[in-house]
Amino acid sequence: MRAISTARAELVERLVRRHQASVRGYLAFLGCPATQLDDLVQDVFLSVLSSGFEERHPGATAAYLRRAARHLLLKSLRRERLGPARVDLAAAEEAWAEFEGDDGGQAYLDALRECLGHVRDRAHDVLRMRYGGGLDRAAIAEHLQLSESGVKSILVRTRRQLRDCIERRLEL
Repeated sequence: MRAISTARAELVERLVRRHQASVRGYLAFLGCPATQLDDLVQDVFLSVLSSGFEERHPGATAAYLRRAARHLLLKSLRRERLGPARVDLAAAEEAWAEFEGDDGGQAYLDALRECLGHVRDRAHDVLRMRYGGGLDRAAIAEHLQLSESGVKSILVRTRRQLRDCIERRLEL
């Protein structure tokens, strides 16, 4: 077994701190099964240890890590005969690169936080229970004494309003 240099280990540690959330989000965006997500994220960074990767600017590093993640995901899906994720990979890469931009997606997250501040009443409660509490529509409906279709309508309408609000803030 080959020893890993301290500099190489520090590089990987730095990359994990800066890019782990992004790689994880990208894999989830591509449809990575939840049971494989953490293992594949770890494998992406382990592959950096064994490759000749040299860190350049953040955008190039993020693109390299996304390519490695995509490759490992497709390899895993083929191995398990699950077939490729039903996502247009070129479009997914373009969308993800746009989301990350120069700030790692911070502008989108800031816009989302601001827009969430304008969500009120029942819609706020439904979002909090669904995404904060992880409850399904049936549990939310029971708790708020609504029908499941009523909860679904609130979610669809609120997500559309949030998307429109974010796009206005970012002028997309």
